[in-house]
Amino acid sequence: MGGHREETKETRLRVVIDTSVLIPALLSSKGHAFEVLELLFEGKTINYYSNSTKAEYYEVISYPKLINRIPLEVSKKRVDVVLFYSKRVQIKRSFKKSKTILEKVSDSKDISFLDVVYNAKADVLITYDRKHLLGIRDKEKKFKLGRHEFYILTPKEFIEFYKKKKA
Repeated sequence: MGGHREETKETRLRVVIDTSVLIPALLSSKGHAFEVLELLFEGKTINYYSNSTKAEYYEVISYPKLINRIPLEVSKKRVDVVLFYSKRVQIKRSFKKSKTILEKVSDSKDISFLDVVYNAKADVLITYDRKHLLGIRDKEKKFKLGRHEFYILTPKEFIEFYKKKKA
């Protein structure tokens, strides 16, 4: 029985949830962003984070614009739950000093999420960030970092991708 459990764990899609997806999911239990979290809570995916991306999650929930919509303590508890169901990855190789990557992404904070994808060997980066992250993917919605190729998908695209994979 234990062997089957390990096998199931290995078949879970490895994802990295960008802050642009986490925030709408914290604000509403409706929509594709929340569906992404539901898959995580049901153990159907595994989300990865680093100390840097965790810090960004907590920084963004403290923005006044967000605190006006959801109390900070509530947001903190919800982020804590997401992190509880996630796995921290150590960043052994970072792309923060890569001029090529910075030129493509143009926001150094987003490179932290790419670092997590690379070091966790994640299958998908889930984001709403059209300005920086969605713009770097190719026609197949993939991006290659070093020798690691992965998808960059919106929550809606990810839910569709997940359903096709499991069908």
